[in-house]
Amino acid sequence: MRKEISLGRLLVRINPLIAICVLLTLALLINLGFWQLGRAEEKRALQREMQARQLEPPIPISEIVVGAGLPAMSAGLESNREQGSLPQDVAEGLENQSVTATGTYWNEASFVVAFQFFQGAPGFELITPFEVNDGGEFVLVSRGWIAPGPGDDGMPYVVPVEGEQTLTGQLHVPAIVPGRTQVEGEAWPLRFRRLDIARAAEVLERPLVPFVVRLAPGEPGVLARHWPAASVNIRTNIQYALQWFGMALVVFVITLLMSTNVLALLRERR
Repeated sequence: MRKEISLGRLLVRINPLIAICVLLTLALLINLGFWQLGRAEEKRALQREMQARQLEPPIPISEIVVGAGLPAMSAGLESNREQGSLPQDVAEGLENQSVTATGTYWNEASFVVAFQFFQGAPGFELITPFEVNDGGEFVLVSRGWIAPGPGDDGMPYVVPVEGEQTLTGQLHVPAIVPGRTQVEGEAWPLRFRRLDIARAAEVLERPLVPFVVRLAPGEPGVLARHWPAASVNIRTNIQYALQWFGMALVVFVITLLMSTNVLALLRERR
């Protein structure tokens, strides 16, 4: 049943059922907008935590593996990705954590990740396995950006780092790559288009912990440190929030125009 309310020359027509639907729609859209703003604030807090972790004293990798009960990316397992994946909260808690490890590089088995850039120049990210003395874990160490080699395939020459080394760096947890990643090349270093720790474990036939150590400046074997600063993307959340608030405004304006004589009054005024 429609009701009409007169506010001077302004006439408001109210249908209770339509009014309830409009109010519910507005409440939903506004709530979604504020939810996206809340997610953006959570990401800002996460970024502050990651930046603070980088300033903390480094923790031995073996302590992190044992203390967090991290799964290993094991060779030859069909369910390798599911067993080696980390929950999101664990991955976020490890990201940018300062760590240290003593052990030896496995120089003969490096990987390169294609389509990496440093100061506008194309090249590769060099990844070398590192065997940790205390605990025997194998971890992939990102040594940074390396320029292409002179050969037809562009493969770089990897300078070996011999002997026992003590490394310091920050943890990075790559996203799980769906499907089976192709490894290119017939001789080391082998090439990835995107780093896949599970696939690297299969190739190396060694269990790998599900994170990468990005070397700190001045560490043994470090090259050009091309990684971006610790950050999170809140732009998408802000854009979505503006879209939800914009949709709420559109619904409100259309409802106002359809349920009042505002347009008629505006025409008379003109």
